[in-house]
Amino acid sequence: MNLNYNNLLSSLSLALDVQEYKNMGHARKVAYISLRISEMLNLNEEETKKVYYSAFLHDIGKGDIYEDFNTDDWWKHSERGSEIVKKLPFGEHFSEIIRYHHENYDGSGHFKLNGDSIPLGAQIVFISDQFDIRYTSLVGKESEYNIRNNIKECIKSGAGKMFNPVIANALLELTRQEKFWLDYKFFDIKSILKRIEPKDTVSIGIEELEDIAEAFAQIIDNRSRFTYNHSRGISNLAYKMAKVIGYDEEITRKIKIAGLLHDLGKLAVPNSILDKPDKLTEEEFMVIKSHTYYTKEILKEIGGIDDIAEWAANHHEKLDGSGYPEGLKGDEIGEIDRHVAVCDMYQALTEDRPYRKGLEPKQAIDIIAKSVKDNKVSGESLEILKEVVL
Repeated sequence: MNLNYNNLLSSLSLALDVQEYKNMGHARKVAYISLRISEMLNLNEEETKKVYYSAFLHDIGKGDIYEDFNTDDWWKHSERGSEIVKKLPFGEHFSEIIRYHHENYDGSGHFKLNGDSIPLGAQIVFISDQFDIRYTSLVGKESEYNIRNNIKECIKSGAGKMFNPVIANALLELTRQEKFWLDYKFFDIKSILKRIEPKDTVSIGIEELEDIAEAFAQIIDNRSRFTYNHSRGISNLAYKMAKVIGYDEEITRKIKIAGLLHDLGKLAVPNSILDKPDKLTEEEFMVIKSHTYYTKEILKEIGGIDDIAEWAANHHEKLDGSGYPEGLKGDEIGEIDRHVAVCDMYQALTEDRPYRKGLEPKQAIDIIAKSVKDNKVSGESLEILKEVVL
């Protein structure tokens, strides 16, 4: 396995952007603006890479939101994000950029850094972030002409206060180019980024991918106190089943990663649904069902891990075709998909949820056995799971 780090971070940034359907493509647009500013400032390749990676992941701390949900501690996401990225390949090199990407140039930000004490990359990501937030907030309310003028005025008025005057001037120079605006608004911003991104990217193998999967599993599970360690639990079960079956080491590691990332798309599901203590309405269940779709789309966009994408996303498909999101049935559902599905059922049944206490292992197995009888899940997979948990 040899994955492109740029492509990996770009794709996983979508998982952060789909959180409760907020500002889709935000991270990629911030990455575009940050790259163009870095170019204007003649940053070298290494510094540009740090800025680029930080732009994709600047909001990674927002995924872990139940701790400060609906509070004024908005700044915590930058501090938490800086710790999360340390677990990623190359992450220690841009952790500080993420920590300080909301600092004001005049020292009035949370950490009270000012001027050149704020990492240059953090200053670039900050102004890029504010640009996109401002632009998006005005879409549908103002004409394109007025939006552009509004943003230019914000940059000018913020220079020396919120923003480094040199960086603000570089961005203002960019706004004089029609191409800058059209690139920024282009429907396929990923293709624009491909042309200008740093080419000397970090290469990612199976071990590094597992580190990234661990970090994102933490983000996914920590959104709700009721699913804490859910992804790790499924990953461990699937890994143990793979060992019992006798898959080779690479397949076994990939299955472990699929378990860690199987609920990646749940970042698109509001906490009000994830933590609801009562039975979900049909409309709420419709939203829940979208998570497997997003999991597959995000993972397949990475390229080179389509097998992991399938194993991760097909855990709610049923043998009789009654599952989701694709309604696969019978042989359309792969062997490993079936194993991950029973792991997901077992883990969910044995965990505490808002509406019930977790079941004992034997009780969970009995419920899954009924699903086997009803042709929902694989009896063979259940037998292997029993070897692992009983």
